[in-house]
Amino acid sequence: MAVGARVRSLRATMALASLFGCGGHPADGTASVSSSAALMCTAIDASVCAMPTPSYASDIAPLLDRECNDTCHAPGVGPWPLTSYSDVVAWAISIRSDVEGCKMPPPDAGSLEDVDRENVLNWLACGAPDN
Repeated sequence: MAVGARVRSLRATMALASLFGCGGHPADGTASVSSSAALMCTAIDASVCAMPTPSYASDIAPLLDRECNDTCHAPGVGPWPLTSYSDVVAWAISIRSDVEGCKMPPPDAGSLEDVDRENVLNWLACGAPDN
């Protein structure tokens, strides 16, 4: 698949995933938005790679396992898996957007500490190395 088509496909999937994530479905009234969660989420500038670069193996993978793979992204539950490096890199654009915009984790699933958000965003800004 061409890169442009893959990006369009990822964007479409991301839009669908946002409707059917842990927050429920807007049509059935179970979707929720927590203003307190949004207020607690601070803006983080992750446009520049800051050193030291977080490690996928020791920083990012354990964070995803703890905060994502045991809940919304558990096998058979979530819209896409985040259980391997290739899974995470395939969703890097969505992950960056959702973490930066305080959309993930969804309000009903808790929140990430700022240091965890900074690590994910910095790791992505550094090119998402498999380290």
